[in-house]
Amino acid sequence: MKKRIIIAALFLLAFSSILAQTYTTIHTKGGQAIEVLICEDLPDKIAQSYNEACLAEFPLATMLSSSTTTYNCHSYAWNLSDGGNLTCWINQLTSTKQPNISKYWTNDYYSETSEAKAVKVFYYQSDHSAIVSPTVSGMYESKWGAWPMMRHAPNYGPYLNMDHRKYYKHEKPSVTTGLINCSNGSGTIPKNTAADYYAQTSMAYSSMDCTIETAKGDDAIAEGYATINSTFSNGVNVTFTRTGIYEMQFKFYNQFNELIGKFNFEPIVTQ
Repeated sequence: MKKRIIIAALFLLAFSSILAQTYTTIHTKGGQAIEVLICEDLPDKIAQSYNEACLAEFPLATMLSSSTTTYNCHSYAWNLSDGGNLTCWINQLTSTKQPNISKYWTNDYYSETSEAKAVKVFYYQSDHSAIVSPTVSGMYESKWGAWPMMRHAPNYGPYLNMDHRKYYKHEKPSVTTGLINCSNGSGTIPKNTAADYYAQTSMAYSSMDCTIETAKGDDAIAEGYATINSTFSNGVNVTFTRTGIYEMQFKFYNQFNELIGKFNFEPIVTQ
């Protein structure tokens, strides 16, 4: 126990001795602001000494990348492993002691789940984050402070209380399907007559895409056979300029650009 406390203190000492650090902001997938630090890296000799100390102290873990102060566990688990393009250090709380890392799972992309379904892990009594290893079953991967990135067993590492964990995963939304309604009744409509086409739904969405194809599968809008005059909350006003049978589809997306609704209709346009 004493040894782990000393190791944790070394993490803090390494970070506090960084010569240069600058605050900036990144965002969660849901658009929430995360306070981060851009940090100067360790000299190569110090990084090597940290690598050696880590491997000597925890021989049952596997080093995946070298020691560095440019990013930490929270940044790796919630930012870099999700394709974030800014290498940075993220603290659990902001510089003004406000929630920071918890924004990733509070009304955002990730939500709490069971251990069996987890892809992200938060050690809530250890100020530590990890991901479930995508390559080795039963193992986690995490950055150990200024020490290396390691693959390790869930309870194995330099932190206290590593058996206290919460698990997170993004649950893909279900897709609502239905029919598009037409203000012209059944949908048989004379050409050059404007009508509203809309989805009868109350679901919340961030964006909607409308496509109209001819019976041959051509883009009717690009060909000039259909004109979208205006859009409104859950539909469009369209004028068809050529007779025929068309395929109209609305796709609704949430704030993460995931499909949540698909509605279809077959307008028949007459003389």
